[in-house]
Amino acid sequence: MRRFLQIICSTWLFLSFIMPVSAAEWVYVVHDGDTLWDFSIKNLKNSSRWQDLQKINRIENPKKMQPGMKIRVPLAWVKETPVEAEVIAVIGSAVLTLIDSTVQPVAIGTRINLGDQLSVGHASSLSIKFADGSVITLYERSSVQFNHLSQFGESGMVDTRFRLNRGRVDTRAIPAKGAASRFEIQTPSAITAVRGTEFRTTVIDVDDVSRIEVIKGKVVVSGQSKTRAIAAGYGTRVSPGKIPLAPKKLLSAPVLHSIPDAVRTLNWSLGWSKIPKSKGYRIELSSSNDFVVLLWSRVTESLQTTLPEVPDGQYFIRVRGVDSLGIEGLPRVAPLLLDVHPQPPLPLKPLNEQILRGKLPDFQWTQSADAVTYRLQLSASEDFSAPLLIDNEKITKASYSSGDALTDGVYYWRVASVSASSELGPFSAVRSFKKEPIPKAPEVLLVPEKETLTVSLAGSKEQQYQVQISTVERFDVLLLDKFTRQKEMTFDRVSDLQYMRIRVVESDGYEGPWGATQLIYPPQDNRWLHIIGVGVLGLLLL
Repeated sequence: MRRFLQIICSTWLFLSFIMPVSAAEWVYVVHDGDTLWDFSIKNLKNSSRWQDLQKINRIENPKKMQPGMKIRVPLAWVKETPVEAEVIAVIGSAVLTLIDSTVQPVAIGTRINLGDQLSVGHASSLSIKFADGSVITLYERSSVQFNHLSQFGESGMVDTRFRLNRGRVDTRAIPAKGAASRFEIQTPSAITAVRGTEFRTTVIDVDDVSRIEVIKGKVVVSGQSKTRAIAAGYGTRVSPGKIPLAPKKLLSAPVLHSIPDAVRTLNWSLGWSKIPKSKGYRIELSSSNDFVVLLWSRVTESLQTTLPEVPDGQYFIRVRGVDSLGIEGLPRVAPLLLDVHPQPPLPLKPLNEQILRGKLPDFQWTQSADAVTYRLQLSASEDFSAPLLIDNEKITKASYSSGDALTDGVYYWRVASVSASSELGPFSAVRSFKKEPIPKAPEVLLVPEKETLTVSLAGSKEQQYQVQISTVERFDVLLLDKFTRQKEMTFDRVSDLQYMRIRVVESDGYEGPWGATQLIYPPQDNRWLHIIGVGVLGLLLL
């Protein structure tokens, strides 16, 4: 009996030594040509344990294993080696501080090792790919310390841990490949562990509050020894020294207003419908729908935004709401084709809705740095569906004159830039003008009285008149210069000859031609008859 117990104890000690019953395992699938010896050299901390693996897995021939068979390997035996992360995209500026305090700028292909610290500059973003294929995107003013970057042999299991001191990071972690796989983000107030998910983490450096929002999968958030599981579509907020808030449902994705097939208008505004309980909105622009590189971002309380100045091309816009806790909601992503170059000039003359009379106006616009020539269009319809009265794309100056006449009516014009490569840019904003007839000289009826002169005018009651009276025919000296809507006016006749002229002044200030100059004669002087009569009477009395 004693001998039996010794055998049992020895066996138990041996098995405990070679493979603890509670230890996690890596299951390796044998490939053609694998030997247990080569496998152990590549993957085990101590390659001499190949014999233990042979016993555990009952391998008859360690030099020739059957392809497809599975080998159970205790994780405690698997070799853990440092691995690098790689910068796969960068916009703007960022610097990497190495473990030896050396500072270097960051570019695509920059390698990151354990202990390195990364700082992202203003209006910048970059993406990092880890050994297991997981990708994070860091945004402006973010600071990250890489605490652990390693992998377990050729198992595909990777241990990735880093600290987000401040800023924002989007994470796309691939599913775990084994028990030793680990992906963990530490912040000043929380620890977030994941096993294959998409989520966002934000740390505001003013108060070190962490916000975690889960888009896909699930994460575990820990703070002050309290752990909460946050599922997709939920978020939490963690303050320093506090436990994580209970999962809070993320705001729904906003509904975007209609986006044209191609945006060809400068300062075009993207709009969306209000999300209940939202306090603001984050808008982001990227050249790819995975937003690995962020070209532009802003937060606004408005329900619309203009886009930044970027080259023409295919982009993607992403909009999400922000609630009262600063937790950001589910995103709405939409494709956006920009075609606003070469930039159109700004129309100058004629002024919008200006009333013109006479010949076709002189068109003027600002010069465009992108333009070699300009294209001017004139139409009688606002959508330019009517036949074009002018369609000239070889105008080299920022102006155009034509002596052609137009019938009365409303007209619309626009101008676009043509680049050196003959690319036609978007047209400017449409401007209109109204062609009206030149007012005729007013019809004047003069009715002289003994001491007065009455002037009657024919015309509409909306018309205004300018009346001038002078003592000289050239009207150099004016006795009267009056604007009136009266159709009848009475003037006193004086002893000197006077000249009067009248013209129509339209509501837009246009002054018509002067009418014929009218003569205002002095009133007739009959005193000579009285003198003659007195003289004749005197002669008769003699």
